[in-house]
Amino acid sequence: MIECISDNITSPLGWTTNENFEHVKREDTRLKRYDRLWGLPESFVGSMFDDGAIEARFAAISPDGDAYTRFEKLAILSIREAIDRLSFSVINAKTVLILSTTKANVELLDPDQQPNIPRERASICAAAQQINSFFGFHAPAMVVSNACISGVSAQVIAKRLLERGYYRRAIVCGCDILSKFIVSGFQSFKALSDAECRPFDSERRGLNLGEAAATIVLQACGTKRTRPQSWVIQSAAVRNDANHISGPSRTGEGSYRVLKYVLPRNKAQLAFVNVHGTATPYNDEMEAIALSRARLTSVPVNAMKGYYGHTLGSAGVLETILSMKAVEEGVILPTRGFRQLGVTHPVNIVRNLEATDQHQFIKLLSGFGGCNAAVRWTNGPAKRIQEPVKSMRGHISHTVYLSATHIVRDHKPIPNVPEGATRLTYLYKTYIGDYPKFHKMDGLSKLGFIATELLLTTIDPAIDISNSAIVLVGNTGCLATDKRYQRTIQDQQQFFPSPAVFVYTLPNIVTGEIAIRHKIHGETAYYALSTFNKTLFHRIITSTFDDAETDKIIGGWIQYDNDDNFEASLGLYTVNKEIS
Repeated sequence: MIECISDNITSPLGWTTNENFEHVKREDTRLKRYDRLWGLPESFVGSMFDDGAIEARFAAISPDGDAYTRFEKLAILSIREAIDRLSFSVINAKTVLILSTTKANVELLDPDQQPNIPRERASICAAAQQINSFFGFHAPAMVVSNACISGVSAQVIAKRLLERGYYRRAIVCGCDILSKFIVSGFQSFKALSDAECRPFDSERRGLNLGEAAATIVLQACGTKRTRPQSWVIQSAAVRNDANHISGPSRTGEGSYRVLKYVLPRNKAQLAFVNVHGTATPYNDEMEAIALSRARLTSVPVNAMKGYYGHTLGSAGVLETILSMKAVEEGVILPTRGFRQLGVTHPVNIVRNLEATDQHQFIKLLSGFGGCNAAVRWTNGPAKRIQEPVKSMRGHISHTVYLSATHIVRDHKPIPNVPEGATRLTYLYKTYIGDYPKFHKMDGLSKLGFIATELLLTTIDPAIDISNSAIVLVGNTGCLATDKRYQRTIQDQQQFFPSPAVFVYTLPNIVTGEIAIRHKIHGETAYYALSTFNKTLFHRIITSTFDDAETDKIIGGWIQYDNDDNFEASLGLYTVNKEIS
């Protein structure tokens, strides 16, 4: 089992976990209206740090402020606070940094933003590498960019890597900052409320956005005892709706499946379920349906977005830490903004601070790409001895390699694209041709979609792949689409942010497109590495078999720069045996 040995929340409400927790208990918030910020034509309500606050705080720990972006500074501040609370050093070869973020340094695509920073740092991996180097961690950093579930998805992969003994400790940091890029994108979806958000309320009108960093330090139980009581991950899962890349499932399918996977046998042992609670009409309704299907209508439910807004890649870590502190203090935090139930299924939303004597909670999230995640944490006596972990291995039964110059399936070349043709479109028309949604996809999604189609044509159609996982690893994510979206907002005279483009500025969307096409409800995830690392790549893919319901994985490396420069190397992994 995996325990949490330190934590930090750095947000507009405070620089430490305790400061944040005390503010939330008092139902404080830093949500406020911002008018014409960054030249945006519409106002928005959000939670942001005061101008210069991050920079001033960072200057107290490093003289090299000009070398780091605002995003990197925020993540460093949170990680520094978390590891400084420990009585021993975690700077060694057995510690891995896992960064959970949706957009990292994306604001660098605007040439007017932080002009002293090289533009190459707009890549999500470049930010992780800078943070890793600041602390001197020896192991390569990895990025989890799985839309809004990233913070819980990062906990899932950390759990697996630690239980398999690949690392001694994992630093899981969730971080995102607000920018013109992010806010305009959500505005294009008409998803933002013009007032403070009200999760699950009958008068809810949309979400607010926020910025924050939150960090947890994890280790295998018994590695080094730090507390008489420990927070332990009991179970965790990721599932896909296989329904829509930007809309919640009307049946709550993915959320229901993750809840079913992580639930304890005795639901009365749960102090509460901390839900996503974005305060959008459809997401809250979807979660209510999932909770009802999981028979959790009597279990207390709360949401944190009324304090912070939606903090994106930070949300899963930040809200997990707050839930831990609440259980330690024997309370359930109230859902700020909630007054009257506004969903069609009964949900026990907590309105005021309540007492609890239970020691477990579930953190639930959902996100674009149809992804859903849940983790169940338990607080109890620290264990001295690590329990043996049985892990699953798999073999690769089929492979596909696809680039601008070569196509190889199961080690046999197949005809490539004639000179002058648009490669991905030609391949679609030649080998697929019956899926009109292809034409709306961005380049990364088209690449992953075609590679998967070529891969799956090698298997018997009677084989059930609905519980398969889709796990893709790359380097720059959807940077090409990020640049395309930036062009729609760069010029104030031609400001036309497109939701059809913005939704593809999340690199996990390709996994959602594949899941929808093949009705795959298993785990979906996107990870990023600064360079291809064969060992870490293999660990990420094969550790997915530690999910008891995963019997196959569509997994591999995927990289898209443009229609003339791309690469996808995918395999169909099948589970074979236990190891211990």
